[in-house]
Order: sequence, then C-alpha cells, then structure tokens
Amino acid sequence: MIITITIHKGGTGKTTIAVNLARFASEKGKRVLLVDLDTQGNATDNFDFDKTDLSEYETSANLFIADNQKRIITVTSNLDIIPANSNLLAIERFPVESANTFKTCLRRYAKDYDLVVIDTPPTMGFGMLAPLIACDYALAPIVPDAYSIKGVSSLIRRIKEIQSNQNPDLKFLGLLINQLDRRSQAQLKVVDALKIIGGNLIPYAIGVHVAVGYSAHARQAVWHGARNGAHRKAGKAVKSALDWILNRMEEGHDGKGIQRD
Repeated sequence: MIITITIHKGGTGKTTIAVNLARFASEKGKRVLLVDLDTQGNATDNFDFDKTDLSEYETSANLFIADNQKRIITVTSNLDIIPANSNLLAIERFPVESANTFKTCLRRYAKDYDLVVIDTPPTMGFGMLAPLIACDYALAPIVPDAYSIKGVSSLIRRIKEIQSNQNPDLKFLGLLINQLDRRSQAQLKVVDALKIIGGNLIPYAIGVHVAVGYSAHARQAVWHGARNGAHRKAGKAVKSALDWILNRMEEGHDGKGIQRD
C-alpha cells in the first residue's frame, strides 16, 4: 500500500502525520518506507543518521531520474527512509514523463514493504502530483482556518482529474482536521463548510496540543515520552486517527470520499 499525505498549503501538519503514521505502522509490526518529497526535508530531519554523504543511498529526487536501485537507509526497527536532499529543487523542471519514472521506481521499492508513506511539499507542483499518480491512497491534513476551503476545493478538483486521467485506482481517505480548537466557533464553522464541499472528514480530529510540536523537536512519536496527562491525551488522539487510517487502507476503502465525475 502506498499513501500520499498532501495538501498545497503549509502549516497543516503533513510532515507530522506522515512521520507519525510511519512510526505507528512500524510499531505495529509492518515494514514501512517513508519517502520525503519536501525540499525542506523536515521528515528526513526527524531521524538521526549521517546526512553528510548520501551518494551511496537512494534519495527522493533520484526516483524521478534513475532506473537503478540504490541502498535504502534504515532509521528504526521496521522503518526505512528515502530522504530529501537539495536535488529536489530541480524536479519542477523535469519533463512530464518523469512522473512515470517516479511511479516505476516507487512501485519497485514498494514490493518490499507493507506500507509506503509519502510526505509532499506545500505546493501544487511535481512533488505533489507525481506521488498522487503513483499511490493507492491519499489524505489531506487541514487546519480549519479562513483559507482552508479554497485549498481543499482545488485539491479535490485535482484529485478528481488524476482519478479520471492518470490513476483510476487512487482512493481519497479524506480530510484529517488538525489543530482543532473546539471552543472556536470560527473553526467549527469552517469544519461544517468542509463537510459541505465533499471533503469527507476523517472521524478523528486532532486538537491543539503542545506535545505534538514537542515530539518533532524530540524526534519521537507523539505518544512516546509522555510528560503529563495532556501529553498522553495528545498521543491518544493522534494514535486514534492513525489507527483509523491504517484500518481503512487494510479493509479497502470504497473511494466515496471523492467520486469521479
């Protein structure tokens, strides 16, 4: 199974969800590959390994241009990574055919794993579109603010186009509401509006938790190293959402989140 975590908007928690989903699945005994397609490399930075010379290892930019397999970096038990590096800056200038090269390379690696998780950049470019063409599932973390509706509407249109023209097997799991303040009437109104436009909300929202940000700095899963009750609550909330996502993929999602025209 290959899942792309995507939305062409920054600050929604894509990397947090991608990294924690990869960790969560690996802890459940699955063999997992995390692919970092964001030029910022934040998913890559979540793990400790020597990043000074990656020439002997597979990197995400190389998936667009190479047909030879390289060594894969193992970062934790059951979890490998194809990291980002500066070469990703060039992929937006690649020919359209490079998306097929990416799909071929990714699918070849995916045969050795139970789950491949792809973190994408916050732009509607090649780094976002190529994995959507190659993957089985997609989901979009979203913060319910004033700018969310426009971004979600354009994402849904693009996914429909890809389903119709390039990847008919792509299934959209839905929107994962992140950083939700249930006391905010403005946010709750945005959530209601997202339901109306057909975003198919995942039934486990993640609230505003300091522990989520702390986990990234600590380079660990949100549910590890709980410092207090609030931290444990954050870990439980994140795990509930991730468990739902894994179960939906394993059961075979029906694709009703976004219907093709």
